[in-house]
Amino acid sequence: MRHFVTAFGAVLAGAILSTAIEAPARADEPGFSVRVTAPGDFTAGEAAKTVTAVVTSENRRCRKVRWALLVHSGLDDDQLKVVRIEEDGEFGTSSSTEGITTTFLDDRPDPGTLCRGRTVTGRWQVAFAGPDAGQVQFEARAFDAQGTLLTAAGATTQVESDTPPPPSPSPSPSREEQAPADEPATEPPAAQQDRESGDPQAALVSEDSFLLGPGLIVGGVFVFLGVLLLLRIRSRSRAARREAQVLPTGFYRMPR
Repeated sequence: MRHFVTAFGAVLAGAILSTAIEAPARADEPGFSVRVTAPGDFTAGEAAKTVTAVVTSENRRCRKVRWALLVHSGLDDDQLKVVRIEEDGEFGTSSSTEGITTTFLDDRPDPGTLCRGRTVTGRWQVAFAGPDAGQVQFEARAFDAQGTLLTAAGATTQVESDTPPPPSPSPSPSREEQAPADEPATEPPAAQQDRESGDPQAALVSEDSFLLGPGLIVGGVFVFLGVLLLLRIRSRSRAARREAQVLPTGFYRMPR
């Protein structure tokens, strides 16, 4: 009967403590404070890093401390690994997950004793597995042997993915870069450039420029022929005037 009562009391105390941890943290007990230290970032798939919590007390009464570490991440159980450690090695814990929060609770009180001017430290080796990444928050809660929450605090860190980002596509080389360096650049005719550009006014100007040369030559020939004709007509007119001005030189017989 005595063993049954003892076992029932242990189960009842564990249930009370588990209920207190799963519930939102209540106001801290006066005279207690905790500081949580976590790495600035983690890389999924790499070695574990240490998260540390140190609790202090200003009360005269000394107490045993039982730690709980809450990890708010939303990761699956197989993507999160937490090992509670002490100076003599691994420290037993039990874990439970609710929503995005996984709780790691000490199986027994910490070996240290919390008194005024003394501290109790909890340490956890934490590692993440990929490929998910994002922000993770750690929350350390210190309970006494009766399951009363003494104090709680947290720290936020970032988990980087172990998958490298895809390489950015390299820009395709331009036509000038694709052409051989020793190939001379050829300039298309002006009329062809204008037709390729699709500008009708530019095409008309180009055609006018193309016809301007032959037109000037033909016009010059006609002007030259006109001048020669005028000079010939003028020369004949002068000759006719000179013939008209010459007096007759013949002799006439006087009539009898």
